[in-house]
Formats: sequence, C-alpha cells, structure tokens
Amino acid sequence: MSNKLHIDLERSLQEAPPEIYYNQLGDDGNPLFPGTHFEKRIITKRDNVSYKRSEQIREEDAGEDRVMKLLPSFRNRGIIYSKMPPAIKVDPEDKKRFSGCSGFGRNETFEVLNYETYFYDVLRFDNKLAEEVFKINSNETDEFVPATPNTKNTYIKSVVNAVHDNVIKNNDNAIKKYLKLVCRNRPDWHTSILNTVRKEHISRFETMQAWNTSSAKKFAEAHDLPYEGDCNNNVDSLGYVRKITSIKNVFWDAMNVSLKYSMKKVKVWSWIDSPKPSTLDDQRKDVRKKFTDLEAKFQLWIADYLDMDIQEVRERGEGRFPIEFSGFLPQRTEKTAENNGNPKEEGIIQ
Repeated sequence: MSNKLHIDLERSLQEAPPEIYYNQLGDDGNPLFPGTHFEKRIITKRDNVSYKRSEQIREEDAGEDRVMKLLPSFRNRGIIYSKMPPAIKVDPEDKKRFSGCSGFGRNETFEVLNYETYFYDVLRFDNKLAEEVFKINSNETDEFVPATPNTKNTYIKSVVNAVHDNVIKNNDNAIKKYLKLVCRNRPDWHTSILNTVRKEHISRFETMQAWNTSSAKKFAEAHDLPYEGDCNNNVDSLGYVRKITSIKNVFWDAMNVSLKYSMKKVKVWSWIDSPKPSTLDDQRKDVRKKFTDLEAKFQLWIADYLDMDIQEVRERGEGRFPIEFSGFLPQRTEKTAENNGNPKEEGIIQ
C-alpha cells in the first residue's frame, strides 16, 4: 500500500531556499555549482522520476547499507525541511519524465517506505561538465540526515566517466583541473586519484589499455577463464586473473587453492600497470622471469627443507610445480590491417 506523504512545499522553499543553495561559493571563493540553474521545486509521483544506474556518481549503486542508515531518519523525523530535496532534470530520452541527479539512496529508502510522491528540485545545466560537477559537489553538502560523503573511489569513477564521455580531455592537466572542481575538500587525494586512474582505468597512451581487478574479472568471465582460484563455476579449472603487484600474494593463494584440490594445476594471467608502447614487451618479459624465478626459489627452499641435493629436487619436481603462468590480458589497442582493422591484441597474449 502506498504511503501518501503530506508535503508542505512553501515551507520547504522558506527553510531551504534554492537561490542560496545553488549559488553558494566554495572555500576558494568560486561557485560550487558553476553552470547549474534552478528552475522550480515540484511535487510529483515518484514513478515520474527515473534513477538510472548510468547516472549514479558513486562507485556502487544505492545499496542496503545506505538504505538502513537513512530509514531511521525518515521514519522518526519525517521530512526535514531545512535540507535540500533530491535534484532532477528533464529526461533527455523522454521529455515528459525526469531523471534523478541526486538522491539515489533516498530514492531506494522511499521505495521501502512506499512513498507515492515526493518533492524535487528541477535543474538545468549549461553542459555535461556542469552536471557532473553538481552531482559530485552536492554529495559533499549536508542535504539530508545522515549524509554519506564521497569516497576516493567515487572521485575515481567520476574522472573515468568524464574522460569516457568526452566531458574532459584525456590528459593529466585536464584531469587535475577537473579534480580541483569536484574534489575540493581533499586536495591531498588528487595525485593518488590521478595515478590510480592512469594505472587501472585509462592509459596515458591511446594505443594502450589499462586493467583493474573489476574489469579483469569481467574479461575472465567473457573468455571462460578461472579467477580467484575456483570462483568461475562455468569452467572446470583453477586460476587467477591478478595484478602482479606482489608475486608472493599470488604464490600463497595459488598454492593454497592447489592444495585444496589435490595439487591440481593453477593457471595465472596478468597485465602490466601503466603500460607504455615502447616498453610493454620488456615489462612482460620481466613478469615471465618472475614466475620462472619463483619456481627456482621454491626448489631451493625444498632442497634445504628436506636436506636434499638441489639437482635431485629439480629432476623429481620437473613439471610438477602447481603454478603455471599462462599469459597476459590484451593491452595493445591500435587497429591494424593485419588483424582486419581490429585491435592488434585480442584474447590472451602468450
């Protein structure tokens, strides 16, 4: 059964005046929401507003944990009129509807509370950059109780989306300038955010592809590769698609999962962080050598542990080492005539 909420729109306009909120300045004296224009505050059915996953600025969609934090406030205090309502825009795909710009967590909370209607601020943006800046910076203001501040991953997602959507150019200076707009409160994060974006999401080189754990897992699923040991139930093999930041972690996890399955072979695939076209081949050689050295060191350890001649250990252990490096994820994206106009590298690179 829907919950018909009594909304006093005039009280809201008095206690949370839009002309003050949307024209506020940041600590640097510049507009917090440049290019954002308030049009009207309306009451409408929640069914008229679409909260699209593609519009969510946080690194994860509004989940149960956020809803559980918001429910007590709305159940016990109802509408807090001194706080700003969710912001929406006219849906570019359907002019008769609206699309949510802020309030993803609140929207999920209202669903639990069965609110039929709610009130919203309808906004207009000069461009996509203004919209993205508003979404991020409005998350840092105390709009509702309890508010959830932006995390570092939220800013990383915002940068990645801004580059992919051509909101900003794909160069370090443009990214730094964007971070000054959206990550005002944590300038100490700017360098690490830029480094993470370049290392795990968007290469500095147009012909190079960066990988991160999440995208690598999707690649593994699409190419029927095992990952995280035995986590891909669609394949009958063991393996890891892992970033080689510390080979000892891969070694430890792979040896444990191999032991769990009677010392069955465990395959490992990886990629190069911050790849450069001129050095990618050499970087890959270094990774292969690390795996060769890993087995050699393991043999030395066994020889000492059993007080056995190293040559005997090598002969008896030939072909039995349970960890097998099986190749790299593709990273050369330049299209070539030799590959019918497709990227130079596709699938697993041996």
